[in-house]
Amino acid sequence: MRISKGYWIWGLFSSKDTYFLNQIKAKVQSKLKSPFFQTHLTLSGPYLNISDIFLNKLKNFAKDNSAISLNVDGYDFRQEIYKSFFIAIKNSCSLKELRRNIYNLSKFDLENNYSPHISLSYGNHELKEKKELISKLSKINKSITLSKIALVFVDENINLWKIIESFDLN
Repeated sequence: MRISKGYWIWGLFSSKDTYFLNQIKAKVQSKLKSPFFQTHLTLSGPYLNISDIFLNKLKNFAKDNSAISLNVDGYDFRQEIYKSFFIAIKNSCSLKELRRNIYNLSKFDLENNYSPHISLSYGNHELKEKKELISKLSKINKSITLSKIALVFVDENINLWKIIESFDLN
C-alpha cells in the first residue's frame, strides 16, 4: 500500500544542474501537464513522523557527506502517476552508499526495489504521448551533481510537496 502522506528525503542539485533540469522539465510539462513539484531525486522515505533529533542528525549528516555525481540513463516512463515521465539515474555505488548512510540515521525500507529517477511530469498520460516526447527531446550527455539533501513533507491527496529544510552536502 502506498503511503500518500508523510516525510521524505530528497536529493537536490547544483544550481547549474537545477537550471538545466528545469528547462527539460518545462518542455516536458508543456506536453504532459502535471502538478507543480520541485526537481529532485527521492532518496528515502516515507517517514510518518520526524523529530527535532532526526532533523539535527540530517543536518550533521550533510556536513559529513559530500556531493555526488549521478550518471544519467536516459528518459523513461511508467504507467504510474508519480513515475509518469522521468530521467532514469544509474544506481551507482556512491548513491547506494548515500542511501545506506541515510538509512542508518532512521530506518526505512532500504530494499524496496529502488529505481532512482528525476521526475519530469506526474500524472496519467498516454503512452503514445510519452513515446513521441522522448523522440523529440535532446539526449542528456552529462552527469548531474546531487549537492543538497532536503526533508520534504508530502501530501499527495492535495498535490503538496513542501521542502521543510534543506542542507548543502559538504
